[in-house]
Amino acid sequence: MLNTTLLLILVTVSSYHDVTSKRIPNFITIPVILWGLLTYTVFDGYAGLKFSGLGFLVGLGVFLVPYILGGMGGGDVKLMAAIGALKGWRFVLYTTVYTGLAGGVIVILILIKEKKLWITLKRVVAIILKPIIFIITLTFNSDLLKRVNNWLLKTQVDWEKRYIPYGVAIGIGAVISYFI
Repeated sequence: MLNTTLLLILVTVSSYHDVTSKRIPNFITIPVILWGLLTYTVFDGYAGLKFSGLGFLVGLGVFLVPYILGGMGGGDVKLMAAIGALKGWRFVLYTTVYTGLAGGVIVILILIKEKKLWITLKRVVAIILKPIIFIITLTFNSDLLKRVNNWLLKTQVDWEKRYIPYGVAIGIGAVISYFI
C-alpha cells in the first residue's frame, strides 16, 4: 500500500514539474529508486532485490533509445526507472503501452491547440505517399501522377521541435496500469 501511495505521489509531483519547469528533477526520482531497491531487498531479500532491480532496469531501458536519439529527456527515463523499482518489470511494460497511448493523445491535443493538426497530418501522408507515387510515376506515364508527385516533392517536411510533457503521459500510463 505504501509503494502505491508513493507511486501516485511520484507521478503527480513529476507531472507538475514537467508541466511547470519542463523537467523532472533528480531529487524526485532518485530517492524513489533507492527506496524501491532498499525496501524490497530488506523485506524480501534476494527475490526482492531481483524484483525491484529488474523493474528498475526495464524501466530504464524502455526509454533509453528515445533519450539517446533526443526524443525525450533524462528525467522521463529516470521516472520510468523509479516506477520500475517500485512496481516491477511487468508493471513497467503495461505502463509503457498506456504511456504511448496517453502521449499520442497529448500530442494530438497540443497540435489541435496550436492549430497544426491538419498540417501535420498532410506531412505524414506526404511522407508515406512520396515513395509509392514516385514508383508508380516511373511505371506509368501519367500527367496526373506527375502533378501529384511534384506536389508531394514540394511538401515541406521540416518538423518543428516542440516540447511534449512526456512525464504527464508516463503518469497517466502508470495510473491506468494500476487501476487496470
